[in-house]
Amino acid sequence: MEQGSLRCDANVSVRPSGSDRLGTKAEVKNMNSIRSVQRALDHEIRRQVELVSSGQSVAQETRHFDEATGTTSTLRSKEYAFDYRYFPEPDLVPLAPDGAWVDRVRDGLPELPAQRRRRLSEAHGLSDIDARTITSSKGLADAYEAAAAAYGGDPKSMARWYLGELSAIANDKGAEPHEAGVSPQQVVELQQLVDSGQVSISIAKGKVLRRVVETGTSPHDVVAEQGLAQISESSELAAVVEEVISSNPDIVEQIRNGKTGAINALKGQVMKRTQGRANPEVVGNLLAERLASS
Repeated sequence: MEQGSLRCDANVSVRPSGSDRLGTKAEVKNMNSIRSVQRALDHEIRRQVELVSSGQSVAQETRHFDEATGTTSTLRSKEYAFDYRYFPEPDLVPLAPDGAWVDRVRDGLPELPAQRRRRLSEAHGLSDIDARTITSSKGLADAYEAAAAAYGGDPKSMARWYLGELSAIANDKGAEPHEAGVSPQQVVELQQLVDSGQVSISIAKGKVLRRVVETGTSPHDVVAEQGLAQISESSELAAVVEEVISSNPDIVEQIRNGKTGAINALKGQVMKRTQGRANPEVVGNLLAERLASS
């Protein structure tokens, strides 16, 4: 498919509900797209169900799928083993594995992707689609679980980093999210900076993460070196809030006339003037207090 071409054959057989024996198979040949495969299967399943339901038998045969009509038709009926002139391979001896050996091999298997997906869904509260994406690669699943274990908080926070920002960065590099240049410990540090209020989530996902990817520096060090710490002190933000209110009398008038949602425009102005470093909650409180008193 990476070359833009596809050839697919599909074997279809049906059985009545409650039966443990599959019916006679029919093979549909040479579909050339995923959509054609789906259409061919849909038609062939309906055809066989109608035959079986009416007491007729399904012929073992090869069938052709017609793109124009969306139906299948008989291509040839030579479908039994002896028709293919099968013969034993002289260099392959019969193999009868010992039951104890089979048990040892089974017990030594690692956790398989489907098992891991179920465990992450149940233990970490991940949605099925998120768990599927994370377990699509062993390296990604290992990195995510290492971050979740080191973080100790809600594991979905770690999943959001790998499925969101790290995925976008990795896509640009043609790599996997865990290969974006950010270690599990650095992912944990990014989230801890947000949890502690040291930086806003937008700063963490933007300036801090970009610098970590570029230099490999610890997120904590990036915040200190770049002066990105979130401003939460009311005394530091009061002057900016006052300036924004004075500069936007039309928005202030809208708020006083009952259009309370317009306060978000003032918040945005404060965030812009502080380069995203202002604590949004503190800004909201200061704006509400200042507008209520004037």
